[in-house]
Amino acid sequence: MKSLFIILLFSSAYIANGQYYFNDILTTKQTNKQYSILKQNKIRQVSATSYEADGSVTEDFILSQQISSNSAMIITTTEYPSSGKSISTSYYSNDKINKTIDSADNVKNTTTYTYDNNNIVSISTFTEDTFMHSASVQTHLWFYENETPVKMLLIKDNTDTTVVEFVKDEHGNVTEEHWKKKGRNADNYFYYYNEKHLLTDIVHFNLKAQRLLPDFLFEYDDQGTLIQFTQIPQGSDDYLVWQYVYNANGLKEKELCFNKTKQPVGRIEYTYR
Repeated sequence: MKSLFIILLFSSAYIANGQYYFNDILTTKQTNKQYSILKQNKIRQVSATSYEADGSVTEDFILSQQISSNSAMIITTTEYPSSGKSISTSYYSNDKINKTIDSADNVKNTTTYTYDNNNIVSISTFTEDTFMHSASVQTHLWFYENETPVKMLLIKDNTDTTVVEFVKDEHGNVTEEHWKKKGRNADNYFYYYNEKHLLTDIVHFNLKAQRLLPDFLFEYDDQGTLIQFTQIPQGSDDYLVWQYVYNANGLKEKELCFNKTKQPVGRIEYTYR
């Protein structure tokens, strides 16, 4: 049986390789929101326990966070035998993430964020691979009109540039994301929203189905809190559904994972101190 922890890692990697508006703008806003909730609740330690589909505890699983006394730094440790140990250190100021250092095996990623008020204007990631004796840098430069992104330049190693352009609707919601390289269209993503302007679907051309299909689906409660997330991997007939349970203070208590037949895959439970 595939461990829930491995599925969780796969899910994170799949999202990270996808849509830039979602990854850079929306996900960073969510990261800052979750940080504010931890800070408001004066949380200093978060630990998690993973359970498999049969209810047994996932062996040798570690997922923990240590929050500094001034809440300016969060150290996240994850470990599993088949994936190894990784440590992520995130730094915050003015309730916003401004730097993250991720270390796993021989690879170290340092990501820095810069803002203009509440808008992200650049995200730069420097990657060092000590085993391969190599290094690379990727920078995302964001441009806005009336507080809405209209363009992003993805620059790799200061030489390779992809232009990402955005289309917005009458409400200012980003509805389309177009990747262009050397003047040619490289890829397109489409965003859909509910009546509260909350993101519900991210749609992309599915190679296997040869038509537009959702990559991700989002559902919310009446307060606008995300309670369910569905991902449909490219080239696969299967998909995963994640359901989230929160306590009265807004802290996530459980993540429940199901397959497309609604059978449980596993769950993760969180403890706060």
